[in-house]
Parts: sequence; C-alpha cells; structure tokens
Amino acid sequence: MSSILYPPARPQSIGEVLDSAFRIFKVSLLPCLPYGVLATVAGQLQNIYLIVTGRSLRTFANADPYWWVLYLLGAILGGTLLNAIFVRQAAIAVGSRISASAALREALRKTPATIGLGVLIVAVLAICFIPLFAVPRIYWPTARLALGAVAACIAVFFLCSWPALLVGRKSVIESLRYSARLIRGHWWRTVLIYAVAVTMIIVVSVTAAIIFSILAAVGATRDLAVTTAISAVMVVASGAVYMPFVTAMTLSLYADLQARREGIDLERRIAGAPAS
Repeated sequence: MSSILYPPARPQSIGEVLDSAFRIFKVSLLPCLPYGVLATVAGQLQNIYLIVTGRSLRTFANADPYWWVLYLLGAILGGTLLNAIFVRQAAIAVGSRISASAALREALRKTPATIGLGVLIVAVLAICFIPLFAVPRIYWPTARLALGAVAACIAVFFLCSWPALLVGRKSVIESLRYSARLIRGHWWRTVLIYAVAVTMIIVVSVTAAIIFSILAAVGATRDLAVTTAISAVMVVASGAVYMPFVTAMTLSLYADLQARREGIDLERRIAGAPAS
C-alpha cells in the first residue's frame, strides 16, 4: 500500500473522516470479503435450519431449542469473523501485512472479551429501563420511548469501545471508559458521521431492492426457486460488503477522535507546564 491510512496526522473534518473510511474500505474490501461472506452466512444459520427442515421462518418468539442454539452459534461465529475483518482492516490501514489465518487467530483470541464487552453494554443499557417499573402501566408506551431515547444516547458513548478493545488492546472496562472519554465533547459529531454511513447503506439497499423487484416484475425471476436463490445471494453479497464498510467507518472515526483527544491532552499538558 502506497500510503498510511491510519492513524491520521491531525484531526479531520467530517468529510475527511468519511473519505478516510472509503479509502480504507477500498483497499481492504477484497482481503476482508471472505470473512464478510462467512459472517453473513453464520448470521443466517437458524433460518437455514428452518428452510432445510421445511418449516416457516420464525422470529424470536419461539421455543425451538435448535433454533436458539443455531442463533447463538451464528452470533458468536459472526462476531468472531467481524473481529477478523476489523483486525485485518486495521493492519492494512497502517501499511502492515497480516495473513488471513493470523487475523482469524487474533479474532478468536479476542472473542471472549468481545462477548464480555457486548454483555456489559447490554447490561448498562438495560439499567436505563428500570424506572419503567415505577411508571403506571398505562404510560408504558410513552415511558419506553423516552427511556429508549436515553439508552440510545448513552449507547453512542460506547461506539468506540470495540476498536479500543481490538486495536487499542485495552481491557473490557478500559475500552468502555476510553470510548466514553473519546466521544465526550464529540457526541453530535459521532452521531452525524454514523447517520451519514447508515443513510448511505439504506440508499444502496433500497436501490438494490428496487432493481430486484423490477427484474421479478418483468418475469426474469418468476420461478420461485430462482427468486429464492437470487434473494439469498443478494443478502450474502450485501452483508459481505456492508460489514467492511461499517468497520472502516468505525476505524476512521476512532482514529479521528484519538487525534482530537490527544491534541486536547497535549494542550492541557503544555498549559500546565511551568514556565522556563
């Protein structure tokens, strides 16, 4: 790779953060694509089980133990492969070389910590809903909406905990604290950057769905088996591409916030230094 894409030499504008994310995504897409494909398939294990056994697709409201086992297994495998995407992507961004097997080994090593991080974040956000039980049931819909908004606001402070764990090599607790420290003072900026990324994904997804609908309408995919196969391929392909894009965006934002925080800390150290 001809240039170092991570970390930036200085704090970046929102446009520069997005540009860095696209550049990281571009150079790392092919090396990370196999992980994205496998992660997408892992996330569909429970649905594959239902299709193979001739059953209708179900939601979380079911008591089939096999469905839940495959769902949890798929979540763990998918998370591990997502870790591998991030590890390899970060290595490519700094101009380093790492093999697919080495990235996967590092991802596996970090899987228990990643699971612990996820559980801890869910637990913290669940605490936000405790006041719901002190509200009369008639007001629960409004209370859930209000408490959900509070939980979403708090969740933003944890968005950099995952890269802090994988790239920053911090512990679970340290990752949460460091993420909150990075985002403090940059909450709206973080939300805006992720909003742009999500909007782009939605636009691409809707466009792909429209194209698929047009093909089906003109009879190109009237056969049910062919339609199902094409739909499955589209799901896997989109997931395989979206995952590296989201991780690239997360890495770019993490690097920018680090540059900003280190600059603030440096200014404070200089301001507090005794005059010579």
